[in-house]
Amino acid sequence: MKQKTKWKSTGRGKRKEWMLGAGLIAYLIGLIIRIPLVRIIGDKGLGFFAAGMELLVLFSAIFCYGVSKTVMVLVKYRAKRDMFRSAKKVYRSALLFTLVFSVLAAVFVFFFAEFIAQTLILEYMGYLAVLAIAPAIILSGLLGVIRGYLQGMGAMTPTVHSRLLEKVIMLFASLMLGAALHTYGLKVAALLRNDDYAAAYGAMGAAIGVSIAGGVAVLHMVFIKLAYTGTFKQQLAKDTSKYVESNGQMISMFFSVALPYVLCALLYNMNYLVDQRIFNYAMNRQERGSIRVAHWGIYYGKYSVIIGIFGVACVLAVSSGIPKIVQMYEKQEYGEAKYRIESKVHCLAVLTIPCALWAAALAEPMIGMLFTGEMDMAVNLVRAGSGVIIAFAFSYFFMSILQRIRKIRTVILGGLAAFVLHLIFLLVLIGSTRLGIIAVALGLLIFWLVVCIAGFAGVMQSIRFSVDWIRTFGVTTLAAAGSGLIGWFLSKLLLTLIGSAATFILCFILCIIVYLAALILLKGVREDELEDIPGGSVIVVLAERMHLM
Repeated sequence: MKQKTKWKSTGRGKRKEWMLGAGLIAYLIGLIIRIPLVRIIGDKGLGFFAAGMELLVLFSAIFCYGVSKTVMVLVKYRAKRDMFRSAKKVYRSALLFTLVFSVLAAVFVFFFAEFIAQTLILEYMGYLAVLAIAPAIILSGLLGVIRGYLQGMGAMTPTVHSRLLEKVIMLFASLMLGAALHTYGLKVAALLRNDDYAAAYGAMGAAIGVSIAGGVAVLHMVFIKLAYTGTFKQQLAKDTSKYVESNGQMISMFFSVALPYVLCALLYNMNYLVDQRIFNYAMNRQERGSIRVAHWGIYYGKYSVIIGIFGVACVLAVSSGIPKIVQMYEKQEYGEAKYRIESKVHCLAVLTIPCALWAAALAEPMIGMLFTGEMDMAVNLVRAGSGVIIAFAFSYFFMSILQRIRKIRTVILGGLAAFVLHLIFLLVLIGSTRLGIIAVALGLLIFWLVVCIAGFAGVMQSIRFSVDWIRTFGVTTLAAAGSGLIGWFLSKLLLTLIGSAATFILCFILCIIVYLAALILLKGVREDELEDIPGGSVIVVLAERMHLM
């Protein structure tokens, strides 16, 4: 058995692992919100909510990722060289520019909400959610700059806490306001004799909750910045640099550094908004416009949630290894970096392949346990697009490594190729067939498959690692397929007898037991590889006592 090289985490390494994990947890909370929300405002409500939420995601990608990352890089560079006056100038320039841009964007969204919803998204009733999301655009700009500045100055942990706080507040505020305005919407719907108003007002309430969460996060970040005021003043007093960049140099530098990060953020975050527009147009052309908002709500509020939860859970299991791999690469310890990549690739395969197959096999009881409303379409979506779990997890892993070893060009080109190919595939499929929302799920699968291939090729070019294809993917797929088949057959027998929740729990546990036993017996995993997986040490002990290992 290959011995695992020990690697001691430094304080900096642990902080990076925590930041990466916390970011994924924040994203996970954002997905989980949709489970109770769909029960409150329905599939149509989620369809209307998606219009506003994904518009905010697009602006947040620019501000909370693009601008924030740029400010962090520029401030960190100067702080390391005791150029604290220049660092403060970066912050003020970025704050002024971002505030102007975000206010203009928010004003446009607020006053032209109906135009955006009706013309750009083709979902008129979604204008209420678009309208309610406008304040959050300004708040996301403020958050991006303040978080970037604090991270650049070394205050990493408070910014992570801010993201988690924002999502927790969003959870409660969106659900409470969604329920309150949905109740009001029922009265409006009865008055105007149009049931869509209840869903639209519920979506508006949820969107207002998002804006409130952003406001709380901004207040929290301002409080944190004020708490560091004394430290920052001391640093300014120690600044002995004789040169501070001019405003022109600062703006030029800001744009040149920001461009690749903003491109990256847009390419990986505008899928849903673009796909919704294409889907709505295709449904109208096929004279199926009456079902489009409900189907998009099922896709956004059920399918995306299931796939996202499985995908993020798998990534969380290996995310702690990414900073270690990057550190080994920067130290030119390529042998160690290669071994760690191989180990994490195998770990991801062991986790993602069964999750994708089990999601497809147990889609019916799982959807029935978590959601209400239309079930059949949600089940079909999960079965058609469960492969996204595998492609997304590997894409995140490879692209995270490439970004951290400064191969940003590969990340951008991979995202561009994936977006264009997925767009062509979706346009052809949705225009020539009547698959409808299934075509959108397949298009998303194409996107992440292309990203995965591009990421794999990029990492392979930088760090020549090898993959035991038969053991990693062949044996794993065989064990997962066998366990999934047993779980599917048992779920068919139990579903009508004991209900969705009990059926899913029993079948899922059985799938895990059968899968692990088969994987160990087929030599698809070693003892040291099991120990790298969360809970793996317990599995090793049980396997040894059962004489499977």
